[in-house]
Amino acid sequence: MDGLQFINGVVFLVLLLSSLLAKAQFRGFHGSLNRHPTFNPTRHNVTYYVGETALLECSVENLGTKEIIWKNRNQKHVITVGSFVFVGNGAYSVSHPDNSPHYDLVIKNVQKHHAGVYECQVSTREEMSINIQLNVIDPPKDKEISSASAAVSRPAMTLSGAEFVDQGEAIRLSCNATGVRHAPEDVDWFFKGHKIQSSVQEEIIITKFHSSETRTLLSTLEIERSKMEHSGIYICRSTDLTIKSHNVQVINAASKNSERAVKDVGGTSEDRTGRQAEQKDNHCSLLTTHFPTLVLLSTLSSLLIYLPR
Repeated sequence: MDGLQFINGVVFLVLLLSSLLAKAQFRGFHGSLNRHPTFNPTRHNVTYYVGETALLECSVENLGTKEIIWKNRNQKHVITVGSFVFVGNGAYSVSHPDNSPHYDLVIKNVQKHHAGVYECQVSTREEMSINIQLNVIDPPKDKEISSASAAVSRPAMTLSGAEFVDQGEAIRLSCNATGVRHAPEDVDWFFKGHKIQSSVQEEIIITKFHSSETRTLLSTLEIERSKMEHSGIYICRSTDLTIKSHNVQVINAASKNSERAVKDVGGTSEDRTGRQAEQKDNHCSLLTTHFPTLVLLSTLSSLLIYLPR
């Protein structure tokens, strides 16, 4: 009985531990489902000069399936929902890189009538929002910058990416443009004199992300499936008229593999061609040398047919 009681005690402890672990996992899973969106710290008062690009930051963690809504407190209609813009004057846009909590409101060529209190709201039953005060002032009359400060705060740009890409692989280029006081308003991509646009059919994706802290605009160009005609010089140009170029060469993987196969067999393609020609000459010389013998044997075989048996 002692042994049986011991076994029952062990089984009871195992079942108890399993039950506790299951409850803990369920609570953790249930808690992950019930995580509420939270705002990340941001600036609630920003000032821009007339004509600049204003950036109002709004970063939300655990957004899930909810949407971010931007609106001006002085207006009844909303400006944006998610990445969709309801105001059709072209001044407003949303900066939201993939897998980023940022849904920043961008106002191009900001004017004094844009000033006011803007509300970044999460689409929940409970009211959840933050307010950002946008101030728009006239630029200073004296825009002259000393040579020392100009050397430090001059617009800059970097353009990076692979120089050689196998045919069929993706081409990825990153353009990082930095402004003097704020990030440049926009950047454009060019290839062979033509402006590049995002296209689902051509598998071209262009993304842009503003950062007020570093005064930069980061834009990435991605061509998912490279072709031979994608070889050439790519240009990134900002609204500050800063330009950078990058040369990309698409390599024909099939020809590269055939060249590798020839080398594996032995030598280059020229060596192999010469070897084949040499073998052909050897065959011809053998036929020339033994041709009389072959003719004699053929004649004897013909005569043997007519001999009496």
